[in-house]
Amino acid sequence: MSPCPFDAPRPASNEHWDFVATLSVSSLYLSKDQTYRGYCVLIFDPHHAERLTELTAAESMALSRDMLLANSAIDTAVHPDHMNVALLGNVVRHLHWHIIPRYRSDPRWGAPIWPTNLADMRPTLLPAAEQQALVHQLRATLASI
Repeated sequence: MSPCPFDAPRPASNEHWDFVATLSVSSLYLSKDQTYRGYCVLIFDPHHAERLTELTAAESMALSRDMLLANSAIDTAVHPDHMNVALLGNVVRHLHWHIIPRYRSDPRWGAPIWPTNLADMRPTLLPAAEQQALVHQLRATLASI
């Protein structure tokens, strides 16, 4: 069995994300794919877990608080028309939330962001300076909440 790519420690930055902040039991990462501006992933940190039922009550409450804090920070920073939150685990079997700002102007408004054929998903990569500016904006927003 290969190691889980979401088990800690994990890189602060890679081809998929940039580290934003460590919260109480999770870490927030800004996705490199910014088709949905502000799209982040919140990854559970203390131990490998694939399902919410594998958490203690205290871990579950802390993760829920982290999710609400991250959701609020993203909402405040990028002002979307709506927010989607998804806990899937079909590809990477480690407890993590996708927090996806949605905009009436986005390419799949009114539908899930993931088409049936993943090859149809074209990532939107920001220039490095713009990506880092968004990371800093999210950090500042988290600090102000």
